[in-house]
Parts: sequence; C-alpha cells; structure tokens
Amino acid sequence: MRKPLIVLAALVAALVPGVGAYAGPSGPIPPYAAPAGLTATEVSFTNGDTVLHGSVVRLAAGQTAAGRTVKRPGIVLVHGSGNAVRPQLAQEAEVFARAGIVTLIYDKRSDYDRSHRDYGDLANDALAGVALLRGLPDVDPGKVGLWGLSEGGWVAPLAASRSGDVAFLITIGGSGLSPARTQAWNLNNRLAGNGVADATAAELVASGMGLAVGLDQFPEAKHDPVEVLRAIHQPVLAIWGERDLLVPPAESAAIFRRELIASPSVSIRILPGSSHAARVTTNGFDRVGGPTVGGFVMGELSPGYADLMTSWIAAGYPSTIDAVPAQRTTSAAIEPVGVLGFGLFALLILVLLSWPVTAVVRRLRGRRGRPAGAVPARLLVLAGLAATLLGTAYAVFVVASGGTSVHAAFLGQPLVWLLARGCLAVALTCGVLVALAFRSAPSVRLGAVLAGGVLLIPYALGLGLLLP
Repeated sequence: MRKPLIVLAALVAALVPGVGAYAGPSGPIPPYAAPAGLTATEVSFTNGDTVLHGSVVRLAAGQTAAGRTVKRPGIVLVHGSGNAVRPQLAQEAEVFARAGIVTLIYDKRSDYDRSHRDYGDLANDALAGVALLRGLPDVDPGKVGLWGLSEGGWVAPLAASRSGDVAFLITIGGSGLSPARTQAWNLNNRLAGNGVADATAAELVASGMGLAVGLDQFPEAKHDPVEVLRAIHQPVLAIWGERDLLVPPAESAAIFRRELIASPSVSIRILPGSSHAARVTTNGFDRVGGPTVGGFVMGELSPGYADLMTSWIAAGYPSTIDAVPAQRTTSAAIEPVGVLGFGLFALLILVLLSWPVTAVVRRLRGRRGRPAGAVPARLLVLAGLAATLLGTAYAVFVVASGGTSVHAAFLGQPLVWLLARGCLAVALTCGVLVALAFRSAPSVRLGAVLAGGVLLIPYALGLGLLLP
C-alpha cells in the first residue's frame, strides 16, 4: 500500500510551492541604489551562523545639528513571501528615510525556499536587524520598530513578541489566521476571479490544501498568530487594503483588534481602494504604476499610505480604529488529509489495479477467454483511475499554480475538472453494470473491481468531484 502514497507524496512535494504563492520578480534585479537626497550604507549582520546583507537608508543631509549627531527613530522592514531582496522594499524604505527615520532593508536568508521556512528564524533575523540599528550613532535605541508585509505580518509580530528592544510595530496586509487558511482564501478569490464557480473553487482548494498540509508540504501551515498577538506589548499600527484579496481584511482586522490585549496603543487602519500590499489596483490583484523590479511591476503606493505610517510614528503611536471593510467571502478552516484519507487513496488504487494485474497473471498461465462483466470492469478500472489521479493531481496543481493558471471552461468548471467528473460518471455507470454481472456470475476478481467502484464514491466525495 506504500507505493501509491509515495507517488502522491512526490507529486505534492514537487508541485506545491508552500505558503502564499508569491507573484514577484522573475528577472535579474540590480543592487539597491539610493535616490537623490538619500544615502544607502551597505551592512552585514548575523543571526547565529547566518550572515545577512542589507542597506541602511537615511537622509543624505541634516544628520547633525549644532555639532552633535541627531538621534532619529529607526525601522527594520520585513519582507513578504518569496526569496525577496532589498530593491523590492525600496519604495517603503525611501518613504521612511525621507521622513527622517533610519531604515534597514535586507535580503532574505538564503535557506528560505518553497519547501522550507521557519518563522522563528525569520523573526530572529529581524531582531538582529533591530540590534544593528540600535547600535548606530544616529539612531535613538529606544525608538527602533518593525514593519512587516504580508508573510512579514506573521514574522514581525513574532519578533516583537520576543523582544522589548522593539519600540513599535507596523503591519501591512497581516493575517490574523493561519497561513494555510489564509492561502486557501486567497486561492478561492483567484479562482473566482477567473470565472470558476464558488462551490467548485472551494472544493478544489480544500482538497489541494488538505493534501499539501497533510503531507507536510506547506511550511508553517498551522502557525497561530493569535497567541503571538496576545504577547505583544508594543504600540501597533495594522493596515489593510480595502480591496485585499490575498488576506481576509475584515476577519484579520477584527482579530488584531480583539487579540492585541497587551498593546498600549492599537490602530486599525483601512486604505480605501487599496490592494493587499497597499498599492493602487483595479481589481485587488493587479498593481498599477510604480517602478519595475526584475520585470515585475511593483505598483504605485496607495494615496495616504506613506503619510499614515510616518505621521503615526511622529505623533507617538496614537490609537485610531477604522470600520472593517466588506469581504467577498468568509475564510474556512483547512482540514489536513489524514491517515484514513491517504489509506483510502492507496486502497482504491490497489483494488482498481487488481483487474489488469490478474489479467497479466492469467495470460502468463495460458488462461484465455473473457470473464463475465469484462468490458464494464475494464472501463470502470480505466475511468476510475483517470478520475482519481486526474482529480487529485488537478487539486494539487491549483495550489501549486497559485490559482493563476486555472480558468473556467463551461458552467464555472475548469476543463480538467470537467474531464475528471466525466471519467467519474463513466466509472460509476460501469460500476452498476459490474454489480449486475457480479450478481449473475460472482467471482473474486469481479468482486474486487466492484469494491473499487464502491470505494470511488467516498473518495470522490472527499475530493469534491461528486459535489455541485
């Protein structure tokens, strides 16, 4: 029974990219260079054995006054998902630096990839950056904070909860839900935007995510942000775009407001018409304007976004609560596929394969002739295997592709999903014919195929092939 499971595990491991499939730069990215009026100082700092490389961005002039160094606030910027590098946070870094806030941007650690990430390590990387800024002569060590975008909205709060050296926390598009549940909501929105029916999208995503999490191929899938939020003792500014489709903004804003029980000041702010990353957008997914980094349009910063952050720091972290935005759908918990689910998959494959295996054995023994029910049995095996493997693989593909390559072909159904459902219909029809043949001429071989047809029903229900 192990071979089918090994095949399934290999398929998921090869395809599933992990938390928050990231749409970002794919081409060469030049080193960060500060624009006029700012300077960028190359720095290196360590977290254990890991060496991190970054740039400290600050005003080019006005760092001293009356012969002494001006102590300014500092901020460390924490990336979202992907193998991100400094230029991807240049827009925010320059916003803070022009406001007189010494800003550290750094390249993400080299051992971060689609199959491995550790929020604890990433949080400690950010804290190492905080230590670096606090040691600079032009930085006020009591005013160094953290800023986290998207996945950084899990990492930066974790870092803040671990250290009193962090003076304040800003999150952009941070989720109050687990990474698996958040990514499922994002994928549902992606599929709906491509014309896939809501019910079909929900089943595809739940199946694909359940497989990925069940096979431990979705790093940090079960990270609990609630416990982290409760442990934060710093002022917090949490921002979401009104049109965020990657992270549930209404649910997350409500969770942040409810769970930041130890924070002395909490601001929940919503940027009207803004996307997940606080960029100008037409549909919640695209980015309009702004610079291009590595062939990727970074997008123009949403109106009011820059001033919202810098004025909050300058004003001493005041508390303001905006009304939460509307959400198209509510997120749903992801149930990882467990032992029973994987066992059913393996048993189904093995039982269906029993027919061709025994056929080969019969031929080797010189036994000829067509047994009763042979034609519908063969069709049941072929169609059943096709429905099982095609449906499972496609659910995994939906997760692996981030939903961007999945489009509706007919009545809100993707073409591959329609094919899998068609194969299932053929298999179940043949199952009825096999049952009639078995009733007339029972045999172990025919009974095994019939059992496969019966097992196909609960598996197809779990996968969503039998649902509307």
